Amino acid sequence: MYPPLDSAKFGEYVRKSKGMVFVNFWTPWSDECRYMSSLMADVQHLLEEQDSIVQVDWDRETQLVRELEILGVPTLLIFVCGDEVARYYGTMSEGELRNCVVEARRRA
Repeated sequence: MYPPLDSAKFGEYVRKSKGMVFVNFWTPWSDECRYMSSLMADVQHLLEEQDSIVQVDWDRETQLVRELEILGVPTLLIFVCGDEVARYYGTMSEGELRNCVVEARRRA
């Protein structure tokens, strides 16, 4: 659904992005992760053109998971200019995710 991001490209991608980067840490076997991925698609219209959504496979990118101290999935990180501005654990409603987008926009 969204482009995968691996450990080798992660740092450069989030630093060079001109907008907000929503990083969805997920696993394909998790119902909660699949739910969050579809929910991200539902709120994508709230993002600006320069913003992006990417996914990181928690099972495959174990080094990055350790470096960022991702404790479980689903986990959503939001970056602006390479800096993490928000971190959310677990599933959320569409309204909660909308609020996350609005709050991240204020911090950007």
